[in-house]
Amino acid sequence: MTKRNFLDILRRVRLKLTTTKVIDDGKLKIHNPKSENQSPKTHIKKGNGLATPPLEWLWTKRSNLDVELDRASSEPEPKGNEDFWQNIKRVLLICGGKEKPGDIENKYILESTGKLVEIMEAQRFVKEVFAALDVPMDSATDMADSLIGADYMGHRSMGIQRLPSIAADLLNSTVAARAVPEIISQKPAVALVDGCNAPGPVVGRFCMDLAVQKARRVGIGWVGARHSNCIGMASWYTWRAMDQRMIGICMSNAAPTLVPPRGTEAVLGENPIACAASGATEQFVADFGMSACSVADLELSSCNGKAPKLPRLAALGCDGRETTSTPEALRSQRLRAFQPEYKGFGLAAMVDIMCGVMTGAGYATRLQKRGSYNPENAPANLGQVYIAIDPVRFCASFEDRLIDFHSLLRGATPCQKDQPPLVPGDMEISHMAAVDDQGGIFLSPCTLGVLKELADKLDIRPLQMKPV
Repeated sequence: MTKRNFLDILRRVRLKLTTTKVIDDGKLKIHNPKSENQSPKTHIKKGNGLATPPLEWLWTKRSNLDVELDRASSEPEPKGNEDFWQNIKRVLLICGGKEKPGDIENKYILESTGKLVEIMEAQRFVKEVFAALDVPMDSATDMADSLIGADYMGHRSMGIQRLPSIAADLLNSTVAARAVPEIISQKPAVALVDGCNAPGPVVGRFCMDLAVQKARRVGIGWVGARHSNCIGMASWYTWRAMDQRMIGICMSNAAPTLVPPRGTEAVLGENPIACAASGATEQFVADFGMSACSVADLELSSCNGKAPKLPRLAALGCDGRETTSTPEALRSQRLRAFQPEYKGFGLAAMVDIMCGVMTGAGYATRLQKRGSYNPENAPANLGQVYIAIDPVRFCASFEDRLIDFHSLLRGATPCQKDQPPLVPGDMEISHMAAVDDQGGIFLSPCTLGVLKELADKLDIRPLQMKPV
């Protein structure tokens, strides 16, 4: 994606543009596996010194076929790489609430105070990091766009904050850097895609583009995916459909962090749902997970050295009892669904049925639990659903009716006269405007430290920051 196209997609909703781009059908690859339960291809990354982690970091379950990876991982660790890995490990432990920020992070707090990074500079840096980790440039661009797009829209926990953990997955080949999604089977309105363990944003773009193609032809496109990975901010993909004047819907299951009502063990993921639709002057963008508080948001707070007290009925501790401690909630990974809990948990279960059970992906506790240092880490095998709907096939005046719909919502009596009612999508639009006004985004000290380490070890141009 070019610089212009990236910003166009990010700002199109704000600028109220309605132009339509044509998606290239030729980029969608089809295959016919012998079985619908065929495992994803294993990506074997050739060791080059930088891309080979120490043996204790090789979390992926390996078979006898992984000869090349075994050989590469047994080579002597290049001098200086141990510190590199330890720094990434330290940041992930801080994000997970298992360590507290120290002198290193305090140093970066001083260095980054009063400085920010321009959106396109952040996108350039993240893209080059992924490219240096053996990700093809097109895929690296997709991955960078989804991360920086999340920062731009205000979903900071799904933004550049996630770069260290994604880099770790690529370095130990838990995620197949060069994999390309493939179509297993399809009909005019539906398709099933094998993500082949490719990075989540690569799978997400492939599937939503396919759904949009189908919707353009028959009015609706429903694409399910398996053998996928974390896609980040779900609404990023619905915006892609909305940019084509479609209604976009995206759902994904996730590693178990949600406990059932009256239960104490995590059995479902936060399982987000996103939906986006647009008229000529109004946009609807909803994006939410099913937990009372997000693990990713807690990790972001922990990484910034903050530990806010959680509200009641939000999380359980390692002992199965209610806790309001952020570090304890991060250690236990046992969140409660939003209230009323029975319905929040039911919505998460519905998403898992459609994304996991129906697609052939993992589901519920058949997905491995979150945790960067689980010695049994293996490919995530997440499942997702991407839906595009051409609303004009149902109602020719849809865009005008959506504008009227929003006017009814905005016409509600406000609690305070100077604060009008919010409609889903308003906060994202407002945050994008604020980032443009201030000239960029701020980075957490922990993230900044790892970014500097990545630039040095991967021999790429450091992230350029500027004073406010």
